[in-house]
Amino acid sequence: MFQGRLVKFFKYLALFIVSIIVLYLVLSVTIYRLSNFDKVECITSEVVYDFVDIQLTPREIFETGVLSKSVVTLAFENKRFFIESVDKQKLWKVNPRDMQKLGYTLSAKVCAQPLMFGGYGVAEVSNITKIDKQPIITK
Repeated sequence: MFQGRLVKFFKYLALFIVSIIVLYLVLSVTIYRLSNFDKVECITSEVVYDFVDIQLTPREIFETGVLSKSVVTLAFENKRFFIESVDKQKLWKVNPRDMQKLGYTLSAKVCAQPLMFGGYGVAEVSNITKIDKQPIITK
């Protein structure tokens, strides 16, 4: 008798946990993908090279953990954008420490749609140029 109740309890517990996960994913997709369709903002600025970039915001967990996006920070107002991993590899072709020795850094043009609930959607890196400046490196 007691085992039957215990099995039933674990079934409902598993169903509850799965429901919470599904609800989280549905809300995240709604909040972090619903864009303002009529405009795209483009920002051109120096790339900030973050070696250790850990932020545990719900958006960060959703984009990097669930969708495997990468983060790029631009020096202009310290804006952070989520980009595809392929674009991140373009920005990190050369180690920033080596760039520092050679005396140059990269400037990137990043275009993204503003989201209805704030922030930007997944951005696209459209133009990368070398500039004669020391790279901005953070830990």
